[in-house]
Amino acid sequence: MQHCFGRKDSGGPVVAFERLLAESKQSYGQIRQTEPANGISIALIRRFVAEIKSFQPDLIHVRGLGNEGFHAVLAARLARVPNILVSIHGTHRDLSQQGNILRHWIVAYVLETLTLIMASHLATVCHFAANRNFLKRFRHKLVGVVPNGVEVPDSITVSKSNLRSQLGLNEGRLLAICVSRITVEKGYLVLAEALALIDSELSSFDLVVVGGGDADDCIKEKFKGLNHITVDFVGHQKDVGQYLAASDFFIFPSLHENLSNALIEAMAYGLPVIATDVGGNTEVVNQGGGVLVPVANARRLADEILEFLRNSDLVKKYSKEAQDNIRHNYVLQKTVAGWECMYSKILDEAT
Repeated sequence: MQHCFGRKDSGGPVVAFERLLAESKQSYGQIRQTEPANGISIALIRRFVAEIKSFQPDLIHVRGLGNEGFHAVLAARLARVPNILVSIHGTHRDLSQQGNILRHWIVAYVLETLTLIMASHLATVCHFAANRNFLKRFRHKLVGVVPNGVEVPDSITVSKSNLRSQLGLNEGRLLAICVSRITVEKGYLVLAEALALIDSELSSFDLVVVGGGDADDCIKEKFKGLNHITVDFVGHQKDVGQYLAASDFFIFPSLHENLSNALIEAMAYGLPVIATDVGGNTEVVNQGGGVLVPVANARRLADEILEFLRNSDLVKKYSKEAQDNIRHNYVLQKTVAGWECMYSKILDEAT
C-alpha cells in the first residue's frame, strides 16, 4: 500500500516533516512543485499526472489550496487516485493586498472552490480553519484537524551574547524578533505604529526581522525615524534558529493566520510571544507561553511590548510555558503520527 504526498516545495519544518515520513515504516512518495505555474499550466499538470501514475498511490495528500493545490488535485483526479486529501493551511480569500484583482478573484473563488469540490477528503491544521464559512458546504468532507509541528532544539550551549556578537547584533539590550514575509498581511504597518508609540515613551530595545518581501521597501520605510529602538531587517535566512536562540521574545502581529510554523518554532526555542488574537494564534497561545492582542491595535501591541521590557519575571514565566506548550502539543513527531493516523482511517474506510 503506497501513499503519495504532494506539496509545493519549501523548507524548514516541512523538510523535517518529510524526513520523519521517510523514516516511517509506511511507503511514501513525494511530488514537488519547484516552479511557479504562472496561471494554468498544462505542462505542470502533465508532469504531475505522470509522476502520480508512477507511484500508483491509494491516497494523495495535497498541502494547501491556491493555484498550487488546484494543479495537484486536478492531476490526482486525472491520474484516477481514489482518495485525495487536501490539508488547508490558508486561503487567498484572506489577502487584503490582492495585486491583480482579477487573478486574485479567480484563484480564491474559482480555483480554490474547484479544489475543494475535487478533493475527496479535507483536513485543517487548526480548529479555527475547520470552522471557516467558506468550508460550510464541504463540512461532510472534513476528516479532522492535525496541527503543524516543529522540532524542539537541544539545549543551546552558546550564550545569547556570543550569538548576537556573531550575528552583528547589539549585545547589551533586550532583543525581540519577528519571522515572516514582510507584508501588510503580517501586520508590519501596525508594528511600525506600535514602535513609534514605544519610542515616544523613551523605551529602548532592539528588533531583528527575519524574512523576505517588501521589494520596494515601502514597509521598511515606516520603521525609520526611531530614536530609541533599532530595527534590523536581515532578509531571508537559511538558519533562522540562530536568530531565535539569540533573542528574548517573539512578536507576531499578523492580521490573519491559520497555524503558523514561525510562531510555534519561536516558542520551541523558549521565546515568550506577543501575538494577535486571530486564527490558530489564539489556539496556540491560550495553552501558555505569551499574550494575545487585538488585531490591528497598535496601542495594545505597544503596551504588551512595554510590559515585556519592564517585567523580566513575566518573560521568564512565559519562556518556560512556551517550550512546555510546544513539547506537549506541537512536536513534529505528533504531527506525523496524526497524519499517518488520518491516512489509515481514510484507507480503512475506503475498503
